[in-house]
Amino acid sequence: MAEEKAKDFLEKRAWFSWIFDSKNIEELKNKYDSWANTYDADLKEDWSFMPARIAQMLSQLLPNQNCTILDAGAGTGLVGEALAQQGYTNLTAVDLSDKMLAIAKEKQVYKSLHQCNLEDSCGFSNSANFDAIIAAGVFTHVHAGKASLNNLFSLLKEEGFFILTIREDYRDQMKIILEKLPWKLVSKEHFSIYDEVCLMHLLAFKKER
Repeated sequence: MAEEKAKDFLEKRAWFSWIFDSKNIEELKNKYDSWANTYDADLKEDWSFMPARIAQMLSQLLPNQNCTILDAGAGTGLVGEALAQQGYTNLTAVDLSDKMLAIAKEKQVYKSLHQCNLEDSCGFSNSANFDAIIAAGVFTHVHAGKASLNNLFSLLKEEGFFILTIREDYRDQMKIILEKLPWKLVSKEHFSIYDEVCLMHLLAFKKER
């Protein structure tokens, strides 16, 4: 049993190294495109609980099921599915990978889906239109940083909620901007995920007036 656990751990390390070793955004996009067909199955064991926890957190903070929600870095729509199971219906998806979005579209939980790089100003919205923004698995090495966070924050309505996941080591790198933005931390949880070396934080902020 210990040997199997160790082997599984090493395989996951290699798998994430493959993603995190991307040299630029185009390479990252291509890797996610190639991963799309097995993504849900590959994440099932370690990540499947997280979309449900995110949806539960949002339902406690914002029970209005008609609110506008942006699923940023939606991937194959795992968070969208969990939100739909909580009764939310007004969901927009955005992701770097069009192949991931194609699978998300098949889940039939989003009103609209958009392919773009969150580091750029995405054309699908240019004002504060969303009551909530979810960013699960987005703020991590080689993926999204300060520019993405600023771009997404500008799309959030006043007193809207921003829920994100972030590894503890990357949270340290994002510490300044996380503390600088005009929002208030209103809910937090943390989990050991993939391995026990580094915690994953689930944080909810409320945008201040």
